[in-house]
Amino acid sequence: MRKLCRIIFSRYAVSALMILFSLGLLSYVIFFASAYSVYAFVLMSVLDVFVIISIINRDMNPEYKIPWLVIALVIPFFGAALYVMFSSRRLSKREARFLRRINEAADIAADEEFVFAPDINTAVDSVEDGSAVGKIVSLLGDDPGAKAFSGTESEYFPLGELMLEQMLKDMSAAEKYIFLEYFIIEEGKMWEKILAVLTERARCGIDVRVLYDDIGSMKTLPANFPTKLSRLGIKCLRFSKVTPRVSVIHNNRDHRKICVIDGAVAYTGGINIADEYINEKERFGHWKDGGIRVSGYAALGFTKLFLSMWDFTVGGVSNYSEFFGAPRPSVSGDGGCYIPFGSGPAPVYARHSGKHAFLNLINQAHKYVYITTPYLIIDYTLTEALRCAALRGVEVVIITPSKADKRFVKVMTKSSYPALMEVGVKIYEYTPGFIHEKLLICDDLYAVVGSINFDYRSLVHHFEAALWIYKSPTVIRIREEFQKTQAVSAEIDVGEARLSFFERIVRNLIRLFAPLL
Repeated sequence: MRKLCRIIFSRYAVSALMILFSLGLLSYVIFFASAYSVYAFVLMSVLDVFVIISIINRDMNPEYKIPWLVIALVIPFFGAALYVMFSSRRLSKREARFLRRINEAADIAADEEFVFAPDINTAVDSVEDGSAVGKIVSLLGDDPGAKAFSGTESEYFPLGELMLEQMLKDMSAAEKYIFLEYFIIEEGKMWEKILAVLTERARCGIDVRVLYDDIGSMKTLPANFPTKLSRLGIKCLRFSKVTPRVSVIHNNRDHRKICVIDGAVAYTGGINIADEYINEKERFGHWKDGGIRVSGYAALGFTKLFLSMWDFTVGGVSNYSEFFGAPRPSVSGDGGCYIPFGSGPAPVYARHSGKHAFLNLINQAHKYVYITTPYLIIDYTLTEALRCAALRGVEVVIITPSKADKRFVKVMTKSSYPALMEVGVKIYEYTPGFIHEKLLICDDLYAVVGSINFDYRSLVHHFEAALWIYKSPTVIRIREEFQKTQAVSAEIDVGEARLSFFERIVRNLIRLFAPLL
């Protein structure tokens, strides 16, 4: 009873009720006005027509147009109002100017720092494969804040508990700063180990910062969590705090998983800070996840990603030169090219860099494309890219969880199987439990490791981070780990991919609005 009361009277529940009340009031005003005023009816009818024409002519994926057209046509007037409010995130002029200031400050500091590291400037020039250069140029065009790095080494961790062990060692050796940015933080054994190191380093004068998503951690952290950390000398912010107002920003969450130490070492991947990610707590069986550690110049890319999101949240612009100039170990590099990049909603990101990075690799693959993802809810473009790859003889293998964390999401993932399997795409399900790993490996040359799921939320709505890798020995190691995972997974046949009558109904209802969810 106490837990129920705590949920009901939490700020999240109150905010949700206030938002629903606002939408209900708006609905009432619209229908009341249109019913009792000819002028209001005509005005709203014109708005409906304008919105429908706008949706049809908008430069966007057709799969995003259909749900909005249905809403505008099925719910006259109110549907048009919802489209105007929620169809896209709109930045104010002040926010747009602020974002430009952040990017300019980071770019200036990066250019100054890179003068002392000429190998970074020649990272792209050192790539001899024209196809690889094209992929690099495309990714740098999608995320103008990203840079290609050489002078970097990497290590892939196939389990969260293995990555945590090395992370704690690196954080304990921090000399200047430690930055953490996570979608979920939960108090438990994993957090206790990390907090002990953060507290000790903060006492030594190290700049320690923690940024977490307010909705992602709403079930796992108390409202006074930032205050508790500030008493320990740790700076802490909540990304996009939940407020009781109708706004599209609640749909754009910070789904990134980033740890940066001194600009010399960085981590990313699918691993959040909670006990199931290191198998200290069992949820849905064995939790299979992955992460990657980079040391050397590429760590600077993750420094920039963290600071830009921190600045966007706090409303100030950091002294990027101070953080880019931190001491770094002498790393000759492993011969690979690395691009830490971000992805997120428009207009903060003009293009879907995560989706395009995947598409470029899938469309130009020659031998194989291996993918692990906890969710497989993809649009027509990605589906056709995977189908075409399989039809031209590329081995396409996708591993998803056997045990799902969300029943309806499992139905949507399963509904993607038949169209892929009928052309030769192999689907496996991780039988020991839940696979949360997010990666793509291609032709023993390329890999993408990060927080990006193969679903609408990650590819369109969330702020994400990932590492694009070319011609590093780590790509081979990631492929070997994938094959180990495949060996303990069960291949799905056509019969198992069929949906029941109930599942088809759920699939049809959810698929209609999936691009908006």
